[in-house]
Amino acid sequence: MERLLRIWIDAGHGGKDPGAVANGLLEKVLVLLMQVYLIDYLKSSYKGFVVEATRTTDVFETLDKRADRANTWDADVFMSLHINAGGGTGYESFIYTKASSGSISLQQIVNEEALAVAKKYGLDAHGGTPAKRGNLAVIRETNMPAILMETAYIDSKDAALLKDDSFLRDMAEAYARGIAKFLGLQPKVIENPRQGVAGVSTYIDNQPPQKFRLETGNFKTEEEAEEALNKLKQKYLWIIRREGKKLVTGTWTDAAVVQKYKTEWKQTYKWWVYIKEA
Repeated sequence: MERLLRIWIDAGHGGKDPGAVANGLLEKVLVLLMQVYLIDYLKSSYKGFVVEATRTTDVFETLDKRADRANTWDADVFMSLHINAGGGTGYESFIYTKASSGSISLQQIVNEEALAVAKKYGLDAHGGTPAKRGNLAVIRETNMPAILMETAYIDSKDAALLKDDSFLRDMAEAYARGIAKFLGLQPKVIENPRQGVAGVSTYIDNQPPQKFRLETGNFKTEEEAEEALNKLKQKYLWIIRREGKKLVTGTWTDAAVVQKYKTEWKQTYKWWVYIKEA
C-alpha cells in the first residue's frame, strides 16, 4: 500500500505563552483558529495524506519539542502558523537561513497562493517581498521542508483584518492549497453531487463522506449556554445540544452547508463558532 504523505501543522505559542497581544487579539488564539480552517480545507479538498498538529488546544510546547515531534513522525512538510508584531504591515513567510531546495520551493508555492489572497484584502507583502529567511528554531531543527507563516501584524492597521473571520479562513485555505501543490496532492473528485437535507455528496473513490458539526466556544456560565440553546431550538429543527458551557450540533456531510450556518451564527449572535470533523 502506498505511503500517505504526512503534513505537520504547528500553531505557534499556546498556554502560558500568548504570543503577540494587541487590539484585543491574542496570537495563540488566532493561529489555532487558522489551523482549524487549514486542516478542514485539506481534508475536504484533497486525498492521499495524513495530518498532525503540535497542539489542538491552548497548551504550551517548547520549540525543540515541536521540531522533534515532526521529525519523529517523519513528516513530509512542516508549516508553523504565526501572527506578526512590531508595528509593521503585510504578509510574509520565513524559511531557514540555509534552507534546503525543498523549503525554497515550498515557500515559493505557498507565497504565490497566500499573496494572491492577501492582496484581495488590500494586504501586500511586508517590506515589498514575502520571501524571508531567518535562524528560527522550528524551521532550523526540522528535517523536512519547513516554512513559518507571519499572516499580518496584530499591532497595526492589519488588526482589522485579523478580526475578520473571512480573512483568516481565506488565508488558511491559501496555505492549504500551497501545501497541496507542493506535495502534489490529488483533489477529491465529486461525481454527480446531490443536495439533500443533509447535503450529501458521492465520491468516486467510494470513501465514506466526511461528517462535520458546529461547536461554539465556551459561554461564561452553563445558564448562558442554556439560554443560547433555547434561542437556536426556536429557529432550527436539527439536533443541537449543550455540553457543559458550549453548544454542539448534529452532523452534516456537506462542508458548504456547515460553513453557511457557522457564518450565520457568527453574524447573528457574535459567538465564537468552530467547524469540527465528527
